[in-house]
Amino acid sequence: MDKFLVVRYGEIALKQGNRKLFEKTLVNNIKRQLGSSTVERIRGRIIVSVPSERLKAATEVASRTFGIQNFSVGTWTSYDLEDIYRTSVDLAHEEIMRGRRTFKVETRRLDKRFPLKSIELNPLVGERILEKIPETSVDLHNPDFKIEIEIRDEGVLVSCGKTTASGGLPVGVSGRAMLMLSGGIDSPVAGWLAQKRGLDLDAIHFSSPPYTGEKAFDKVLSLARTLSLYNGGREFRMYSVHFTEAQIAIHKHVEERYSLLCQRRLMMRIASKIAENNGIVAIVTGENLGQVASQTLENLRVIEEQTGLIVLRPLVTYDKIETIELAKRIGTFDISILPYEDCCTVFVPSNPATKARLFDINRVEAGLDFEDLGARALDKSRMYRLKNGEVLEVGVIGVPQEDS
Repeated sequence: MDKFLVVRYGEIALKQGNRKLFEKTLVNNIKRQLGSSTVERIRGRIIVSVPSERLKAATEVASRTFGIQNFSVGTWTSYDLEDIYRTSVDLAHEEIMRGRRTFKVETRRLDKRFPLKSIELNPLVGERILEKIPETSVDLHNPDFKIEIEIRDEGVLVSCGKTTASGGLPVGVSGRAMLMLSGGIDSPVAGWLAQKRGLDLDAIHFSSPPYTGEKAFDKVLSLARTLSLYNGGREFRMYSVHFTEAQIAIHKHVEERYSLLCQRRLMMRIASKIAENNGIVAIVTGENLGQVASQTLENLRVIEEQTGLIVLRPLVTYDKIETIELAKRIGTFDISILPYEDCCTVFVPSNPATKARLFDINRVEAGLDFEDLGARALDKSRMYRLKNGEVLEVGVIGVPQEDS
Protein backbone atom coordinates (compact mmCIF):
# COMPACT_ATOMS: atom_id res chain seq x y z
CA MET A 1 0.00 0.00 0.00
CA ASP A 2 1.63 3.25 -1.17
CA LYS A 3 1.14 5.94 1.46
CA PHE A 4 1.37 9.70 1.25
CA LEU A 5 0.34 12.78 3.17
CA VAL A 6 -3.09 14.26 2.59
CA VAL A 7 -2.60 17.97 3.30
CA ARG A 8 -5.59 20.18 4.04
CA TYR A 9 -5.67 23.96 4.27
CA GLY A 10 -8.15 26.27 5.92
CA GLU A 11 -7.74 30.00 5.42
CA ILE A 12 -6.43 29.61 1.87
CA ALA A 13 -9.83 28.28 0.81
CA LEU A 14 -11.35 31.69 1.62
CA LYS A 15 -9.12 33.65 -0.76
CA GLN A 16 -11.36 33.30 -3.81
CA GLY A 17 -9.55 35.15 -6.65
CA ASN A 18 -6.10 34.63 -5.10
CA ARG A 19 -6.63 31.02 -4.10
CA LYS A 20 -4.56 29.51 -6.91
CA LEU A 21 -1.62 31.77 -6.07
CA PHE A 22 -1.80 30.79 -2.40
CA GLU A 23 -2.06 27.10 -3.26
CA LYS A 24 0.90 27.32 -5.64
CA THR A 25 3.00 29.08 -2.99
CA LEU A 26 2.16 26.41 -0.43
CA VAL A 27 3.05 23.62 -2.87
CA ASN A 28 6.39 25.26 -3.67
CA ASN A 29 7.16 25.78 0.03
CA ILE A 30 6.60 22.08 0.69
CA LYS A 31 8.78 21.10 -2.27
CA ARG A 32 11.65 23.33 -1.09
CA GLN A 33 11.76 21.47 2.20
CA LEU A 34 11.30 17.91 0.96
CA GLY A 35 13.47 17.88 -2.14
CA SER A 36 12.76 14.63 -3.99
CA SER A 37 9.00 14.44 -3.60
CA THR A 38 5.84 14.71 -5.63
CA VAL A 39 3.46 17.43 -4.50
CA GLU A 40 0.23 17.77 -6.45
CA ARG A 41 -2.98 19.67 -6.01
CA ILE A 42 -6.36 18.06 -6.29
CA ARG A 43 -9.61 19.82 -5.46
CA GLY A 44 -9.29 21.14 -1.89
CA ARG A 45 -6.33 18.88 -1.07
CA ILE A 46 -2.59 18.61 -1.59
CA ILE A 47 -1.06 15.15 -1.94
CA VAL A 48 2.58 14.82 -0.82
CA SER A 49 4.24 11.62 -2.01
CA VAL A 50 7.69 10.69 -0.70
CA PRO A 51 9.64 7.42 -0.41
CA SER A 52 8.35 5.37 2.53
CA GLU A 53 11.56 5.89 4.52
CA ARG A 54 11.00 9.66 4.36
CA LEU A 55 7.35 9.66 5.42
CA LYS A 56 8.23 10.60 9.01
CA ALA A 57 10.39 13.51 7.84
CA ALA A 58 7.52 14.65 5.62
CA THR A 59 5.16 14.74 8.61
CA GLU A 60 7.64 16.93 10.50
CA VAL A 61 7.81 19.33 7.57
CA ALA A 62 4.02 19.42 7.21
CA SER A 63 3.53 20.14 10.92
CA ARG A 64 5.64 23.32 10.75
CA THR A 65 4.69 24.60 7.28
CA PHE A 66 2.39 27.62 7.45
CA GLY A 67 -0.73 27.37 5.33
CA ILE A 68 -1.37 23.75 6.32
CA GLN A 69 -4.33 23.37 8.66
CA ASN A 70 -3.96 19.61 9.22
CA PHE A 71 -2.76 16.47 7.46
CA SER A 72 -3.22 12.71 7.50
CA VAL A 73 -1.50 9.62 6.20
CA GLY A 74 -3.53 8.33 3.28
CA THR A 75 -3.66 6.15 0.20
CA TRP A 76 -5.68 5.77 -2.99
CA THR A 77 -7.89 2.80 -3.59
CA SER A 78 -10.49 1.77 -6.14
CA TYR A 79 -14.28 2.12 -6.05
CA ASP A 80 -14.56 -1.57 -5.17
CA LEU A 81 -16.05 -1.99 -1.70
CA GLU A 82 -13.66 -4.78 -0.73
CA ASP A 83 -10.70 -2.53 -1.60
CA ILE A 84 -12.16 0.25 0.53
CA TYR A 85 -12.72 -2.15 3.44
CA ARG A 86 -9.23 -3.64 3.20
CA THR A 87 -7.52 -0.23 3.03
CA SER A 88 -9.53 1.12 5.95
CA VAL A 89 -8.68 -1.90 8.10
CA ASP A 90 -4.97 -1.58 7.28
CA LEU A 91 -4.89 2.09 8.29
CA ALA A 92 -6.92 1.39 11.43
CA HIS A 93 -4.48 -1.36 12.39
CA GLU A 94 -1.61 1.14 12.30
CA GLU A 95 -3.52 3.41 14.66
CA ILE A 96 -4.11 0.49 17.01
CA MET A 97 -0.35 -0.10 17.05
CA ARG A 98 0.01 3.48 18.37
CA GLY A 99 -2.26 2.68 21.30
CA ARG A 100 -5.45 4.18 19.91
CA ARG A 101 -8.62 2.16 20.36
CA THR A 102 -11.76 4.09 19.51
CA PHE A 103 -12.61 5.29 16.01
CA LYS A 104 -15.16 6.89 13.78
CA VAL A 105 -15.71 6.62 10.02
CA GLU A 106 -16.51 9.74 7.98
CA THR A 107 -17.24 9.72 4.25
CA ARG A 108 -17.50 12.55 1.72
CA ARG A 109 -19.13 11.49 -1.54
CA LEU A 110 -17.82 14.11 -3.99
CA ASP A 111 -18.45 11.79 -6.93
CA LYS A 112 -22.23 11.28 -6.82
CA ARG A 113 -21.98 8.35 -9.26
CA PHE A 114 -20.81 6.14 -6.39
CA PRO A 115 -23.83 3.94 -5.56
CA LEU A 116 -23.72 4.22 -1.75
CA LYS A 117 -24.41 7.42 0.14
CA SER A 118 -22.04 8.52 2.91
CA ILE A 119 -24.49 7.55 5.62
CA GLU A 120 -24.68 4.05 4.13
CA LEU A 121 -20.94 3.48 3.64
CA ASN A 122 -19.85 4.63 7.12
CA PRO A 123 -21.44 1.73 9.09
CA LEU A 124 -20.30 -0.84 6.54
CA VAL A 125 -16.66 0.20 6.90
CA GLY A 126 -17.04 0.44 10.69
CA GLU A 127 -18.44 -3.09 10.90
CA ARG A 128 -15.52 -4.48 8.87
CA ILE A 129 -12.97 -2.77 11.17
CA LEU A 130 -14.73 -4.15 14.27
CA GLU A 131 -14.77 -7.59 12.71
CA LYS A 132 -11.09 -7.60 11.77
CA ILE A 133 -9.81 -5.73 14.84
CA PRO A 134 -12.06 -6.74 17.76
CA GLU A 135 -10.12 -4.68 20.31
CA THR A 136 -11.46 -1.48 18.72
CA SER A 137 -14.74 0.23 19.47
CA VAL A 138 -16.77 2.99 17.85
CA ASP A 139 -16.95 6.44 19.46
CA LEU A 140 -18.90 8.95 17.38
CA HIS A 141 -18.24 11.92 19.67
CA ASN A 142 -14.62 11.72 20.85
CA PRO A 143 -12.76 9.02 18.90
CA ASP A 144 -9.03 8.37 19.21
CA PHE A 145 -8.82 8.42 15.41
CA LYS A 146 -10.98 8.83 12.33
CA ILE A 147 -11.05 6.87 9.11
CA GLU A 148 -11.83 9.48 6.47
CA ILE A 149 -13.05 8.37 3.06
CA GLU A 150 -13.41 10.70 0.10
CA ILE A 151 -15.15 9.38 -3.01
CA ARG A 152 -13.56 11.49 -5.74
CA ASP A 153 -13.37 11.53 -9.53
CA GLU A 154 -9.73 10.38 -9.26
CA GLY A 155 -10.60 7.39 -7.10
CA VAL A 156 -11.25 6.75 -3.40
CA LEU A 157 -8.97 8.57 -0.99
CA VAL A 158 -8.74 6.89 2.42
CA SER A 159 -6.82 8.55 5.25
CA CYS A 160 -6.57 8.55 9.03
CA GLY A 161 -4.59 9.95 11.95
CA LYS A 162 -5.35 13.64 11.32
CA THR A 163 -2.61 15.87 12.79
CA THR A 164 -3.13 19.57 13.47
CA ALA A 165 -0.51 21.77 11.79
CA SER A 166 0.41 25.47 12.15
CA GLY A 167 -2.34 27.01 10.02
CA GLY A 168 -1.96 30.58 8.83
CA LEU A 169 -0.83 31.61 5.36
CA PRO A 170 2.03 30.23 3.24
CA VAL A 171 5.28 32.11 3.78
CA GLY A 172 5.83 34.44 0.85
CA VAL A 173 2.27 35.50 0.02
CA SER A 174 2.42 38.64 2.18
CA GLY A 175 5.80 40.04 1.14
CA ARG A 176 9.06 40.30 3.09
CA ALA A 177 9.89 41.63 6.54
CA MET A 178 12.92 42.20 8.75
CA LEU A 179 12.80 40.90 12.34
CA MET A 180 14.67 42.74 15.09
CA LEU A 181 16.03 39.57 16.72
CA SER A 182 17.44 39.64 20.24
CA GLY A 183 18.37 36.72 22.46
CA GLY A 184 15.23 37.08 24.56
CA ILE A 185 11.92 35.27 24.60
CA ASP A 186 9.76 37.80 22.78
CA SER A 187 11.38 38.57 19.41
CA PRO A 188 11.59 34.95 18.12
CA VAL A 189 7.91 34.49 18.91
CA ALA A 190 7.10 37.75 17.11
CA GLY A 191 9.03 36.48 14.10
CA TRP A 192 7.15 33.17 14.11
CA LEU A 193 3.82 35.00 14.22
CA ALA A 194 4.91 37.19 11.31
CA GLN A 195 5.80 34.09 9.30
CA LYS A 196 2.40 32.65 10.16
CA ARG A 197 0.80 35.60 8.36
CA GLY A 198 2.72 34.78 5.20
CA LEU A 199 5.76 37.03 5.63
CA ASP A 200 9.07 35.85 4.19
CA LEU A 201 11.42 36.71 7.04
CA ASP A 202 14.97 37.94 7.47
CA ALA A 203 16.45 39.00 10.82
CA ILE A 204 18.89 41.54 12.20
CA HIS A 205 20.77 41.16 15.46
CA PHE A 206 22.92 43.72 17.28
CA SER A 207 25.87 42.42 19.30
CA SER A 208 28.36 44.29 21.49
CA PRO A 209 31.63 42.38 21.79
CA PRO A 210 33.41 42.09 24.16
CA TYR A 211 30.42 42.94 26.40
CA THR A 212 28.45 40.18 24.68
CA GLY A 213 30.49 37.02 24.11
CA GLU A 214 30.61 34.22 21.58
CA LYS A 215 28.08 32.12 23.47
CA ALA A 216 25.60 35.00 23.41
CA PHE A 217 25.93 35.15 19.62
CA ASP A 218 25.66 31.37 19.26
CA LYS A 219 22.41 31.59 21.21
CA VAL A 220 20.97 34.10 18.75
CA LEU A 221 22.19 32.10 15.77
CA SER A 222 20.38 29.06 17.21
CA LEU A 223 17.20 31.13 17.39
CA ALA A 224 17.68 32.18 13.76
CA ARG A 225 18.23 28.58 12.73
CA THR A 226 14.98 27.60 14.46
CA LEU A 227 13.03 30.37 12.73
CA SER A 228 14.51 29.35 9.39
CA LEU A 229 12.74 25.99 9.79
CA TYR A 230 9.43 27.84 9.60
CA ASN A 231 10.33 29.98 6.58
CA GLY A 232 8.79 27.66 4.00
CA GLY A 233 12.12 26.31 2.76
CA ARG A 234 13.12 29.82 1.68
CA GLU A 235 16.47 31.38 2.44
CA PHE A 236 16.55 33.14 5.81
CA ARG A 237 19.20 35.82 6.25
CA MET A 238 20.46 37.04 9.60
CA TYR A 239 22.39 40.30 9.64
CA SER A 240 24.73 40.46 12.64
CA VAL A 241 25.60 44.10 13.35
CA HIS A 242 28.67 45.06 15.42
CA PHE A 243 27.12 47.68 17.72
CA THR A 244 29.76 48.25 20.41
CA GLU A 245 31.24 51.51 19.11
CA ALA A 246 27.81 53.01 18.55
CA GLN A 247 26.63 52.07 22.05
CA ILE A 248 29.71 53.57 23.67
CA ALA A 249 29.32 56.79 21.68
CA ILE A 250 25.65 57.11 22.68
CA HIS A 251 26.45 56.29 26.31
CA LYS A 252 29.10 59.03 26.45
CA HIS A 253 27.12 61.67 24.57
CA VAL A 254 23.49 61.25 25.65
CA GLU A 255 21.81 61.83 29.00
CA GLU A 256 21.59 58.44 30.68
CA ARG A 257 17.79 58.37 30.91
CA TYR A 258 17.52 58.71 27.11
CA SER A 259 20.43 56.46 26.15
CA LEU A 260 18.47 53.24 25.62
CA LEU A 261 15.93 55.00 23.40
CA CYS A 262 18.71 56.53 21.32
CA GLN A 263 20.31 53.10 20.92
CA ARG A 264 17.05 51.64 19.71
CA ARG A 265 16.49 54.53 17.34
CA LEU A 266 19.87 53.85 15.74
CA MET A 267 19.07 50.13 15.58
CA MET A 268 15.82 50.96 13.77
CA ARG A 269 17.71 53.24 11.38
CA ILE A 270 20.31 50.56 10.53
CA ALA A 271 17.66 47.84 10.17
CA SER A 272 15.66 50.07 7.82
CA LYS A 273 18.68 50.77 5.65
CA ILE A 274 19.44 47.06 5.20
CA ALA A 275 15.74 46.30 4.65
CA GLU A 276 15.27 48.96 1.98
CA ASN A 277 18.43 47.81 0.19
CA ASN A 278 16.89 44.31 -0.03
CA GLY A 279 13.37 45.24 -1.07
CA ILE A 280 11.92 44.66 2.40
CA VAL A 281 8.99 46.89 3.35
CA ALA A 282 8.28 46.05 7.01
CA ILE A 283 10.10 45.78 10.33
CA VAL A 284 8.91 43.22 12.90
CA THR A 285 9.75 43.70 16.58
CA GLY A 286 9.07 41.78 19.79
CA GLU A 287 7.90 44.95 21.52
CA ASN A 288 4.79 44.95 23.65
CA LEU A 289 3.01 47.57 25.73
CA GLY A 290 4.10 48.24 29.29
CA GLN A 291 6.41 45.25 29.86
CA VAL A 292 9.56 47.39 30.13
CA ALA A 293 10.22 51.12 30.41
CA SER A 294 10.86 51.60 26.70
CA GLN A 295 7.52 50.08 25.75
CA THR A 296 5.18 53.00 26.34
CA LEU A 297 3.22 54.50 23.48
CA GLU A 298 5.33 57.66 23.66
CA ASN A 299 8.63 55.75 23.56
CA LEU A 300 7.51 53.39 20.80
CA ARG A 301 6.56 56.41 18.72
CA VAL A 302 9.97 58.01 19.26
CA ILE A 303 11.76 54.78 18.23
CA GLU A 304 9.56 54.28 15.18
CA GLU A 305 10.26 57.82 13.97
CA GLN A 306 13.61 56.60 12.59
CA THR A 307 12.03 54.49 9.85
CA GLY A 308 9.68 55.04 6.97
CA LEU A 309 8.86 51.33 6.85
CA ILE A 310 5.81 49.62 8.35
CA VAL A 311 6.55 48.51 11.93
CA LEU A 312 4.69 45.35 12.99
CA ARG A 313 4.42 44.32 16.64
CA PRO A 314 2.66 40.92 16.70
CA LEU A 315 2.93 40.56 20.50
CA VAL A 316 1.14 43.77 21.37
CA THR A 317 -1.98 41.88 22.56
CA TYR A 318 -0.10 39.03 24.30
CA ASP A 319 0.80 38.88 27.98
CA LYS A 320 4.12 37.36 29.02
CA ILE A 321 2.63 34.01 30.03
CA GLU A 322 1.02 33.60 26.61
CA THR A 323 4.30 34.51 24.90
CA ILE A 324 6.24 31.99 26.99
CA GLU A 325 3.77 29.23 26.18
CA LEU A 326 4.09 29.95 22.47
CA ALA A 327 7.89 30.04 22.73
CA LYS A 328 7.82 26.56 24.28
CA ARG A 329 5.55 25.30 21.51
CA ILE A 330 7.76 26.53 18.65
CA GLY A 331 11.06 25.43 20.21
CA THR A 332 12.70 28.77 21.07
CA PHE A 333 12.08 29.00 24.82
CA ASP A 334 14.91 26.75 26.00
CA ILE A 335 17.33 28.66 23.77
CA SER A 336 16.09 32.10 24.86
CA ILE A 337 16.57 31.41 28.58
CA LEU A 338 20.24 30.45 28.22
CA PRO A 339 22.13 32.82 30.59
CA TYR A 340 24.11 34.87 28.05
CA GLU A 341 23.77 38.65 27.94
CA ASP A 342 22.16 40.50 25.09
CA CYS A 343 23.41 43.87 23.81
CA CYS A 344 20.20 45.50 25.07
CA THR A 345 21.24 44.66 28.64
CA VAL A 346 24.52 46.59 28.22
CA PHE A 347 24.52 50.20 29.49
CA VAL A 348 20.94 49.98 30.76
CA PRO A 349 20.01 53.30 32.42
CA SER A 350 19.05 53.18 36.08
CA ASN A 351 16.15 55.59 35.60
CA PRO A 352 15.01 55.39 31.95
CA ALA A 353 12.63 57.89 30.42
CA THR A 354 9.15 56.42 30.08
CA LYS A 355 7.37 59.20 28.16
CA ALA A 356 10.02 60.67 25.91
CA ARG A 357 9.22 63.51 23.55
CA LEU A 358 10.80 63.79 20.13
CA PHE A 359 11.88 67.33 21.02
CA ASP A 360 13.96 65.99 23.94
CA ILE A 361 15.42 63.15 21.87
CA ASN A 362 16.49 65.52 19.09
CA ARG A 363 18.10 67.73 21.72
CA VAL A 364 20.19 64.98 23.37
CA GLU A 365 21.16 63.47 20.02
CA ALA A 366 22.43 66.79 18.65
CA GLY A 367 26.07 66.36 17.66
CA LEU A 368 25.78 62.59 17.18
CA ASP A 369 26.35 61.49 13.60
CA PHE A 370 23.96 58.56 13.28
CA GLU A 371 24.90 58.08 9.63
CA ASP A 372 28.57 57.68 10.47
CA LEU A 373 27.90 55.46 13.50
CA GLY A 374 25.67 53.24 11.37
CA ALA A 375 28.25 52.99 8.59
CA ARG A 376 30.99 52.06 11.06
CA ALA A 377 28.76 49.39 12.61
CA LEU A 378 27.99 47.86 9.21
CA ASP A 379 31.67 47.79 8.18
CA LYS A 380 32.33 45.25 10.96
CA SER A 381 29.15 43.27 10.45
CA ARG A 382 28.32 39.94 8.85
CA MET A 383 25.42 38.34 7.00
CA TYR A 384 24.48 34.69 7.63
CA ARG A 385 22.52 32.77 5.00
CA LEU A 386 20.40 30.00 6.50
CA LYS A 387 17.92 27.50 5.12
CA ASN A 388 15.91 24.73 6.76
CA GLY A 389 17.87 25.08 10.02
CA GLU A 390 21.37 25.07 8.51
CA VAL A 391 23.91 27.85 7.95
CA LEU A 392 24.80 27.95 4.25
CA GLU A 393 27.23 30.85 4.08
CA VAL A 394 28.70 33.77 6.03
CA GLY A 395 29.55 36.98 4.20
CA VAL A 396 29.55 40.76 4.37
CA ILE A 397 26.36 42.78 4.46
CA GLY A 398 27.29 45.09 1.61
CA VAL A 399 24.93 48.04 2.13
CA PRO A 400 25.83 50.92 -0.19
CA GLN A 401 26.77 54.08 1.67
CA GLU A 402 25.27 57.48 0.94
CA ASP A 403 27.42 60.04 -0.84
CA SER A 404 29.16 62.41 1.52
